[in-house]
Amino acid sequence: MHKRLRRLWEPTPTAPFNPYAGRDDRRTVSAKVVSGLRLGGGLVAGFLVVALASAAVSSLPAGAPAFGQYALLASWGMLVLSTILVFWTVNWWAPYVPAFFFFPAIPKTLALILIGPNPHSSIPSNRLTRSEATELLVYCVAVIALTWRFVGHRPAPTTFVDRLALTFFVLVTLKQVVTVYHWPPVPLISGLAALLIAYWISRKARAQTLPIASAPG
Repeated sequence: MHKRLRRLWEPTPTAPFNPYAGRDDRRTVSAKVVSGLRLGGGLVAGFLVVALASAAVSSLPAGAPAFGQYALLASWGMLVLSTILVFWTVNWWAPYVPAFFFFPAIPKTLALILIGPNPHSSIPSNRLTRSEATELLVYCVAVIALTWRFVGHRPAPTTFVDRLALTFFVLVTLKQVVTVYHWPPVPLISGLAALLIAYWISRKARAQTLPIASAPG
């Protein structure tokens, strides 16, 4: 247990999005099936954790009414549990962050900018104005740029600062999802600031190690 906790403090190899892309995959069919099942199970588990965290942040600070007098305790319990799970598994799901913001978010914001909002829609995101959609587009592009280092055959390792920043980013993003959008979007700005700090620290650490690695014998 102590060794596992110490590993969280040290840089952890980030799991590649697809470790066999561009390579000669000589695994057996059964091995590929097992790998696919693990990937599917991980996606389902991740969805459940996100749903748990979303339920927690949407019910605070009042508490989840379904639990009666234990509403506040239940909400904080769900938040603590989901935070631990998200923090512990950052090195597994970090490569999916750019894809999540690129595929669902960017096309929708571009559509809102080009076509305009639908004031009669029951979906809040469809009622965003063009200026609000532009703000979200810039935000999505910034998130993709700051997390792109976790994508590729040799993604950047996940440091302790990355774990803190990405966990905080996920929680505040979920808070923004369940909150009516208005300027300034404090959760989005604070989450982006956390990613920017982690990115800056990563670049600074890399700049310090490169001269050492390139120094002669």
